Amino acid sequence: MTDTSYRIVHRDDDSFAVEIARVGALPQTAAGFATEAAARGWIARDQRFRYVTDPFAKPSERRHGY
Repeated sequence: MTDTSYRIVHRDDDSFAVEIARVGALPQTAAGFATEAAARGWIARDQRFRYVTDPFAKPSERRHGY
């Protein structure tokens, strides 16, 4: 999704965090990943979740996860 960006950060305690920036929202951080691969997996799941069609939206408002 173009209005969301993700950045993986290696922390001082050797864990990883994901910084999430969304247009029109405050920046957020998802922390506590043991590996960079786990952080990347979380990003992939979050991106898929954002593309899921909202079953309650009107057909003209739905986003399709193709």
